[in-house]
Amino acid sequence: MKAISPVRAVRSCYRAVCCVSEQSLTISRSEPGSALCDMNDCYSRLKALVPSIPQNKTVSQVEILQHVIDYICDLQIALEAEDKLRTLQVCTAPRVLRSCGSWV
Repeated sequence: MKAISPVRAVRSCYRAVCCVSEQSLTISRSEPGSALCDMNDCYSRLKALVPSIPQNKTVSQVEILQHVIDYICDLQIALEAEDKLRTLQVCTAPRVLRSCGSWV
């Protein structure tokens, strides 16, 4: 989750809140069933996208969200590990003497 920086101008925060408020009003003014269908569609998409969620079993929305959170954490760990590996490879790569006489 990202937090709003206290350094930002109050106006930009106000605009963001107004934008969210307008979207909320638009959703609340629409048909009550359509928002629920949209959310169910979102949960179905999440269930299809996250590999650790069993596809042949009924899973609650809370379980889906927990799997999504776990999956995001796994992806972050994998990316951080890849970055550390790249850094390690660059730092420990053997230096090669170029034909011009300088070390790489």
